[in-house]
Amino acid sequence: MKALLLLLALTTHAAAQPVKVSFCDGMTRISRDGAAPTAATNTLCAARGEWESLQIIVTATPEQLKTIQVIATGIAKDDSPALLPAPKVLREHYVRVTKSTPMAPLPPGDYPDALVPLDMPAQELSGTEVVNQPYWVDVFVPYTAAPGAYTGEVRFEFADGMKAIASYTLNVWDFDLPVVPKLRTSIMTTVRHVAQVHGLEYHDNAPSLAHAGLLNAYYDLLAEHRLSVDQIYGSYPDPGTGKLDEDKVERALRKHLLHRHCNSIGLPIWPQWPFKDPLGEDRAAAMSYVAQWMKLLAKIHCESRGYVIMGDLDEPNDAAAYATVRRWGEFFNEVEKKHGVRVPLHVTEQPTAEKAVWGSLAGAVDIWVPHFSEVWKDMEWAGGKHDIALRRQAGEEVWAYAALVQMPVAWEEQHGRPKQLTSSFPPVWALDYPPMAHRIVGWLFPKHGITGFDYWDTIFAAEGVDVWQDAGTFKTPDGATYNGDGSYIYPATEKRQGRNAPVASMRLKWLRETVEDYDYLMLARQLGLEDEARRLTASFARGFGDWDDNSGVLLKARQQLGALIESAQQRKQTAAVPAGGAK
Repeated sequence: MKALLLLLALTTHAAAQPVKVSFCDGMTRISRDGAAPTAATNTLCAARGEWESLQIIVTATPEQLKTIQVIATGIAKDDSPALLPAPKVLREHYVRVTKSTPMAPLPPGDYPDALVPLDMPAQELSGTEVVNQPYWVDVFVPYTAAPGAYTGEVRFEFADGMKAIASYTLNVWDFDLPVVPKLRTSIMTTVRHVAQVHGLEYHDNAPSLAHAGLLNAYYDLLAEHRLSVDQIYGSYPDPGTGKLDEDKVERALRKHLLHRHCNSIGLPIWPQWPFKDPLGEDRAAAMSYVAQWMKLLAKIHCESRGYVIMGDLDEPNDAAAYATVRRWGEFFNEVEKKHGVRVPLHVTEQPTAEKAVWGSLAGAVDIWVPHFSEVWKDMEWAGGKHDIALRRQAGEEVWAYAALVQMPVAWEEQHGRPKQLTSSFPPVWALDYPPMAHRIVGWLFPKHGITGFDYWDTIFAAEGVDVWQDAGTFKTPDGATYNGDGSYIYPATEKRQGRNAPVASMRLKWLRETVEDYDYLMLARQLGLEDEARRLTASFARGFGDWDDNSGVLLKARQQLGALIESAQQRKQTAAVPAGGAK
């Protein structure tokens, strides 16, 4: 995934306080006041079509950092005029964890997370002692890039005349990541919520031009991170009649699936929208609408990417809720039979009902989405029923999701009821948990045939929480705080940052990395390297309840896997050339 050798050259002019420039990989969080990294070199690799990241840390006084200028150059191929685009350089912004997430292994304090464009105001720093200011460097390797070594620079210039140059070498693997990611995703980011966090007017009417542009910016940002938003506004029907403007919807679907290369898209339908009684009086009209929308996907050869996601059906927790899911399953099954279209119903629930009296959802659900902890309970715990494997054998899909901290009782008992989760726990996606808890899942999914994941929001914050300062985004009635839960994108506003825009977090980058990890594993499988990939994975990830918090081992395995894929791809290409050469 990476091959960047960072060579630091520091040119110092007369100044009261010298600056230090150092670097680290994208899986390390740098404290504001702690010791900066000391490593002088690092080896990283990237395939064509891949994003790769590193961090450059400038250690200087707050005064020196106030007017720092950062300039990234294009990335030049050694001994060639070829030039790759300059990387994106983003300033890391710190947020405070005041109260720990339940069972969090990391302490309260300030954590770098928001990755702010350089033209937005910097976080205010005070004092005279030196501090660390990390910069996130995002390198993209175009599909047109030739394999081999490239060199680029990021330059820093300070108001007191000091300058620093961080030089790096990018080695490009001789293979491509798939244009459309293999790991399916459904990341909720709603039209209404985008308007709310940016202070825009929206009353279930058509969005303003500014609102529509901002929605597209959110969709683009997620797609850039190889993630798919759950639904797009442009594919909505007329809210009053339920009728589709086919030309408008087709354009929106083309943009999302063929231009952004997203691999999933949800059909816009809810229990009382755009039809008041879709399971009763409006049944025929609702069925026609569903079929018409799905046929538009087939028209652009993307029918396999469509599904139905309806928040009202998710996490059913009693017999009545299970019965509702079954009624909707029957509805979509009937659409499929009558109209000859595929309409997979996606529900966040495990195949094994919590209580047998609720009945089964088999036959109603096409895409099961259990919580990470439920995957462990069903597939890895000695008392598990392996219903996930049974549903996959029946031809259904299984995705998974993260939310809050939900450790199974059986897991806690096996591990002595720990107060902190320090190792081998079903991954928790909170800010004060290790980065590996995000990154590990792409390596775990193939073990159980899981082919996608969900997340419930990207811009959530409890009432009164300022996400730019306070990491405590989700709070429960019992007083618990879940840091970063529901918040992966920071909403920049005109009032605060000078413009409305979505700003990525480090945790969003880690999700991109795990999606790319999964792509590597699927490439290895296609090339007959599944045994080798499984062996490398086992060096740090053996199950949802058995993995190591060791990013160094993961990065080493990733590099070894890349080398295996490159060699296998080259052998395949050589074997395809006829004896005597191409004619």
